[in-house]
Amino acid sequence: MNSSPNSERSRLARELHDGLAQELASVGYQLDQLVGDPTLDNKNRRVIRDIRFSLSGLINQVRDEIFELRHESSKSSNQIITEQAETVLFNSSITLEVNGQMDIDSSSKFEIIRVIRELIINAKRHSNCDLIQIDLMPGKIVIKDNGLGGLTNKDDSYGLTGVKERLELIDAKIDITSELSGTKVEITLS
Repeated sequence: MNSSPNSERSRLARELHDGLAQELASVGYQLDQLVGDPTLDNKNRRVIRDIRFSLSGLINQVRDEIFELRHESSKSSNQIITEQAETVLFNSSITLEVNGQMDIDSSSKFEIIRVIRELIINAKRHSNCDLIQIDLMPGKIVIKDNGLGGLTNKDDSYGLTGVKERLELIDAKIDITSELSGTKVEITLS
C-alpha cells in the first residue's frame, strides 16, 4: 500500500476529510442544535433525531473510507463487507445475511467494497425488500434481495454505471437478473 503523502489514495483521503467529512460534521452540529431547541415539538424532534442518526452513520462510513484509503486494513473481507452493509442498512427494517468466506486481493478490495455498498444502497432505496443476502465464494460474490425487482441496465442509472466502471477497473464481470420476486447480482472476479 502506498501511503506516501503524494499518492492518489492519500490525496483522495485528504479531499474527503477536508471537504465532505467536515461538511457532514457541520450539518450534524446544526441538527444537534435543532434537537435541543426547547420550542421544537416532540414529533419534529423525533424526525430530526432520525435524520441525525442516519447522518452519524454516514459520517462514520466516510471516516472508515478515509482510513481505508490511507491504510491497508487488518480486517477480513467478510468483516469489512458486513460492516459496510450494516452501515447502509442502519435504521432500516431490512435483514442482512452474509454467508461464506472469501479473501479479496488488496488491489481490488476498495473497488469491490464500493460496488457491494452501491448495490445494497440500490436495493434499500428502490426494491422495497426486507432481506438482502450476500454470498461470498472464492472468485464470486452473489447479492440477492427479495424486493419487487426492476433493477435493469438503464443508461441513466449513475449508480449502476459506477458499479460497472469499478468492476471494469479490476477485470471483474457482473450479471444482473431482476424479476418480480427480487434481484440477483453475480460478480465474478478474475
